[in-house]
Amino acid sequence: MHRTESKYERLDAIERLLARHPEGLTTGEIGRALGVNPSTIYRDLNLLESRGTGFIQNGRRYVVDHRRSIHQVKLTNNEILALYLAARLLSRHSDEHNPHVVFALEKLADSINSKSPIIARHIVQAATAVRYRRVHREYVETLEILTQAWAEGRKVALLYQSYQKDETTERMFQPYFIEPSGIGYACYVIGFDELRGELRTFKVERIRAARLTNERFAIPMAFDPQHLLASAWGVVWRDEETIEIVLRFSEQVVRRVKESVWHHSQRIEDLPDGACLFTVRVGSTLEIKPWIRQWGADVEVLAPDTLRAEIISEVRAMGGMYGV
Repeated sequence: MHRTESKYERLDAIERLLARHPEGLTTGEIGRALGVNPSTIYRDLNLLESRGTGFIQNGRRYVVDHRRSIHQVKLTNNEILALYLAARLLSRHSDEHNPHVVFALEKLADSINSKSPIIARHIVQAATAVRYRRVHREYVETLEILTQAWAEGRKVALLYQSYQKDETTERMFQPYFIEPSGIGYACYVIGFDELRGELRTFKVERIRAARLTNERFAIPMAFDPQHLLASAWGVVWRDEETIEIVLRFSEQVVRRVKESVWHHSQRIEDLPDGACLFTVRVGSTLEIKPWIRQWGADVEVLAPDTLRAEIISEVRAMGGMYGV
């Protein structure tokens, strides 16, 4: 690592370096990484401690004590905007009151208030909106247990209600990953389900009870959630081959379709009449169907035949409902 330009940059670099090494580092190792003398690092650590960063000494190694550390982050206005956009998405993700979302947004607003009071005020307003939503304590408690289990590598005993069969089953579960979904304000947990003996995705809102156990587990090194979800339209994925979906969008909505990247696998082909073909490969049609429906008569499913038949059936049922 190149030599830091100033003492204040070096102090920030030390905090980030120790955060990336939970096993701790010696003053010599930190000094070599930053290109300065170990005695300078020793003085820097004392200064950081006086500023609120807590340390634990394991022999010659310094470890950040997260229980009593106050991390300071210097942000530009553009970086603050990035956090604001993330905060707005966070506040709109759930239709329920989550106190942890409220506290996180309020702390973020406090930390940037001196730098950008206007953005801080809007983040506080987002926190207030979440505060006054309906309270679902079971959901929050379940999410807390899953979060602790994920962080500490502990199994969770679940009581899960299936959507399709409307039955409740007891399961021992190893949470590997927690993923929000933009569809239906939902949150999902992906992990190893010992009842089925395979990776499963559970909707947190369908977990009727959760109990943290003292049984430990380790997330396999081969587990890659980014790769796993690459074929998903939302969070639903399949181990088998992906499904190619071909849609024809009318000329009236082509510009809107092209404005966004809806999926990493999408291909768009212009047609002579001004319409376009939209091709995408996904692991399941379950989550893309509501997206297709929202375009109404401006989209036609061309493939696969099974999905086209499902949409036709729904359109006929809808026509009957309205007396058409």
